[in-house]
Amino acid sequence: MKELIFSIEHIFNSHNQNGCLTQYDCSYYHIAAYQRGYKWASTKNGAVSILLNDLWNAFISYENQESKEYYLQYITVKKIALKNTSCLEVIDGQQRLTTLSIILAVLSAQLELENISFNKLDYAIRDNIFTNHVYPTEALNAVLVTTWKDFSADESLNKQDVFYIFSALQKSATFFKGKKDLGLFYNYLINNVKLIVNSIESHIESETVFKNLNSNKVPLTEAELIKGLLITKIGRKHKYSFKQVMEIRANVGKHWDELATWANKEDIKGFYFNNKNNAMQELLKLVAYALENETLSINKSASAKDFPLFNFFLEHNNYVQTFDKLKAVKNKLDDWFYHTQIYNLIGYCRFAKNSNKNNLTFLNDLLKIDTKTDLIHKLETDKEEFLKDLDVSDLSYEETPDSLHHILLALNVFIEGQENIRFNFYEFDKQKWSLEHIFPQTPEGKKNVLKQKHKDAIYNILGETITQEVKDVLELETREDTQKQVYYRALKEHPALNGIGNMCLLSGKDNASNGNKFFDEKRDNILKRIQIGSFVPKHTFDVFSKMFKNADTSRMSLWSIDDIEAHKIHIKTTLGLKESVNNFNAKTVEK
Repeated sequence: MKELIFSIEHIFNSHNQNGCLTQYDCSYYHIAAYQRGYKWASTKNGAVSILLNDLWNAFISYENQESKEYYLQYITVKKIALKNTSCLEVIDGQQRLTTLSIILAVLSAQLELENISFNKLDYAIRDNIFTNHVYPTEALNAVLVTTWKDFSADESLNKQDVFYIFSALQKSATFFKGKKDLGLFYNYLINNVKLIVNSIESHIESETVFKNLNSNKVPLTEAELIKGLLITKIGRKHKYSFKQVMEIRANVGKHWDELATWANKEDIKGFYFNNKNNAMQELLKLVAYALENETLSINKSASAKDFPLFNFFLEHNNYVQTFDKLKAVKNKLDDWFYHTQIYNLIGYCRFAKNSNKNNLTFLNDLLKIDTKTDLIHKLETDKEEFLKDLDVSDLSYEETPDSLHHILLALNVFIEGQENIRFNFYEFDKQKWSLEHIFPQTPEGKKNVLKQKHKDAIYNILGETITQEVKDVLELETREDTQKQVYYRALKEHPALNGIGNMCLLSGKDNASNGNKFFDEKRDNILKRIQIGSFVPKHTFDVFSKMFKNADTSRMSLWSIDDIEAHKIHIKTTLGLKESVNNFNAKTVEK
């Protein structure tokens, strides 16, 4: 049975069963003509220079006992028949494999060792470059002391990809020259640097796979590598027959696909994994968090290209436990999702504005709780943290928008007498429901002109605080921008307009279109949403229907100062909030 991960020595090994080539019954790697030529640059910030530095730094870390292995990501191959023999066609990773062949050739020459990559790389369009100038030590040494001008005098060599190979050879030789412990580095390179080999089936068109991989349409993700790791390793530690191992692997693959389908369901992905493109990766990360201990943890500072999650599961080295934990975590998350009380509590804690619980760490903490009773108690406590000690006197749109959002979301999610109703967090998040002033701060905007009923509404809101300057501006037939700012400023400075009594949640689309509209216009928009079956949170519906205690239902088209006060008291009473000072008990005045 074939391995998934190979050391560099075994990548090029074709003489015993540890070798990748041996396991595939192949003699060498082939770079087909459809591939792009070699193009890794050897400049200061070029890919060759970066790889050399990364390898050397990994070696230093190994010497300092900071790390054991270094992964060079993966190569994608397919077994094919060519020149009366079998070889592995390199579909993705030829730049990496070519650079390794160059480095090994240079190191072997400097250390006077056998080149383990000798005759293991075949280029369809440059069949002579390695055979004539890289593999033979004498020819290689000649390349290292010549210039590109002299080398490229031969027209057959004056090619762009040959230039990059030539430069990589010289860069490698210069890099290693004078380095101490070069022999130790070589041993580290061939034994501790690893490649993941992704093999595709023989019936799949190589060029199609190449195009997909290199146009970023179908990248091989870390989650897929972990899938390959688990499928490869599970069943190895027991003395099963080949048939039994294949059945186990098929079963693991089937379960994996079911898990991935579940994780990527729109409602699940949105609720638990923040709509990440690869929700399976997030689920695996959560599993890793659950498996972390004092001696083993994910390298959170590692770059994504270094596959820190893959390395964690590899080092954990208990693949059955990993897969069992994966299934257990999924089952528990799924159970919570369909338990209305737990679902609403988790959703509130995660979707409250700028919550510090909208992450995998929060979910991992919940997974550690043994019983649903304890879980609900923990979530109720977390929920209360968002609302604890809030004083409605101190809350305003400008200063405490998050707290206003927390209050309004709680009103929509936790409805007295309707505890079995699930709040639609998917639509709430998708439609970007956010804070909106019920009575607008800037009613006219760019195009609107105040009607008399709107002027009356402004008089009602400003009450005794209205100035003569504001009155004069309101009496004008139309207003210039500077004149509008006079009464805008008065509205914005009135504490009632920025307080909780004048706030509700509206969808992003409605917020954009409703921003400067009056209550009756916003109300019409909300009713239209309801008529076509669109999602509207209950509290938002109640506001625009005036379905709260002491609302002025005799004037359904007007949102008055009395409505703002009644709405504030309704919120305060419903959630048990305190109010130390009533900031806006303004009296209505006549024009």
